[in-house]
Amino acid sequence: MAVGTLAPTVAPAVEIAERLACHLCQGYEPGHDTLEPAGREAMRAAYDLPALKLVVSPHLVRTLRDRHGVEARWIPQPFEPDLFRPPERERADDGRLRVLVSGHWELEVKGVAWCLRALRPLFESTGGGIEIVRLSLDADEEELAFWPEADRRRHVAPADVPALIQGVDLCVGPSSPLEGFGLLALEAMGCARPCVLTDIPSHRDLDPEGRASIKVPFGDGEALRAAVERLWRDRNLRRRLGRAGRTIAGTYTERRTGEALMQAFAADPADQQKIET
Repeated sequence: MAVGTLAPTVAPAVEIAERLACHLCQGYEPGHDTLEPAGREAMRAAYDLPALKLVVSPHLVRTLRDRHGVEARWIPQPFEPDLFRPPERERADDGRLRVLVSGHWELEVKGVAWCLRALRPLFESTGGGIEIVRLSLDADEEELAFWPEADRRRHVAPADVPALIQGVDLCVGPSSPLEGFGLLALEAMGCARPCVLTDIPSHRDLDPEGRASIKVPFGDGEALRAAVERLWRDRNLRRRLGRAGRTIAGTYTERRTGEALMQAFAADPADQQKIET
């Protein structure tokens, strides 16, 4: 078996595969606006190659069916609910709301820049009652100048991420519609942290009934501020959303992922071909 995880790697995977080539789609790459036309066409061509399409979210099944006429298999995110779990004791209520935002400032798909710009007025109007916790590999000069007061956590080891999430009150996922899944939101739900998420396909698939999150339009700063302020003032709502998130996260087990993979590998090869039109 050979697996391509980015569009340019799918063709080599098809060439070297002895029995089965797989295309693991973690996001629909041709949708990026920054691509030149030739690059976008090359990306699209990868989705037409004879490889088993495995996707990380149901919305990508729909995307590949609608745009390429191929059937993909949804492989639920492998997750460890026993690792990402609620803290044994919640931190004392000091009147502040610790808000976790993850990702690089300049990476548009993560939406960090618009998120922080939107939340700055709330930080100032509450006298610092909203405390931003930034999880990222690094912070560029523009971000440091814009929000110097943030609690910055850089190069956090994977084993330390659960404790970091357990120490916040809210997770904000401001990603653009290009986001393939949004793992941090699931990890936050596992830790019973409420979420404010952009109303995009991957987040709707994760929490379709809105039981664990408040959703806002991507780029709508006013709606984001209102959601965060609402959760700052309503601790009971935070608890209610957190409990629902824990239930959702509990369904993303490694066993479920393994079973989905086995079913995909055992499927009739004809199911991997183009849908008849």
